[in-house]
Amino acid sequence: QAQRKVKTSQRGAPAQVGYQGGGLMKIVGIDASLTGTGVAVLNGSLHTETIQSKKTGTERLIEIRERIRDIVNGADLVVLEDYAFSRPNQAHQIGELGGVLRVLFHEMGVKVLLVSTGQVKKFASGKGTADKRDIAIAVYKRFGQEFKTSDETDAFVLAKIGQAYHPGLYYEGMTAFQHEVIDALKSGKKPKKETKKMAV
Repeated sequence: QAQRKVKTSQRGAPAQVGYQGGGLMKIVGIDASLTGTGVAVLNGSLHTETIQSKKTGTERLIEIRERIRDIVNGADLVVLEDYAFSRPNQAHQIGELGGVLRVLFHEMGVKVLLVSTGQVKKFASGKGTADKRDIAIAVYKRFGQEFKTSDETDAFVLAKIGQAYHPGLYYEGMTAFQHEVIDALKSGKKPKKETKKMAV
């Protein structure tokens, strides 16, 4: 069995996911990447982790898949960042990992919510064009959380989107722009593209 090379960061947080029917739900946010896959689990507390592998090719895909399998086991909802089409130079590699994970979740019978990169940015900061620093600052100000990697930060935002999206869960203090993201996800409408204003 291949040895796993995983960097883990755990944090406790008063970020409980309440369920109106009683009990707690397990929501997993995943920012998939071959160099560092960020994972955040909301399940009465918060666990974040960055999965990194020294392997290459198929062995790396298997290693990441098996760690994800362990984390996702028993989840009520997985929220996965969808393909970023703005990075064509990484399309094949990202597509491989994304496909492996989609097949895994199908086989596990886990419900999956796909969220675009722009929706992640908008839910966190109010702007669909925010950069990684803006998102990290917004997450700290809004949720009181900061993480070692941007992958974990994005995964946390994905998990919070899942918390807001899942029927029966409650999430207090949502902003108007966060409601817009959730409404778009529930309606299946594609988010409007935002462009950065260039200085003249």
